[in-house]
Amino acid sequence: MNRDSFVFYKSFFEALQDLNNKDRLTLYDAICELALNNREAELQGLPKTIFTLIKPQVLANTKKYQDGKKRW
Repeated sequence: MNRDSFVFYKSFFEALQDLNNKDRLTLYDAICELALNNREAELQGLPKTIFTLIKPQVLANTKKYQDGKKRW
């Protein structure tokens, strides 16, 4: 399942703001990979911790998207 778009919350943006550029980019890429391509990146350290908190919301939104497509 590949998607063309996904919901990105302000809370995600705020959670990433204090990270250094490398970790922030790593997380942006990981969030996009999961939401758009249903692939989970292998992360370590602080990026892994933050991603663990964001992942359930991304997966819940993916489920809503898939359920909505079934209705059409």
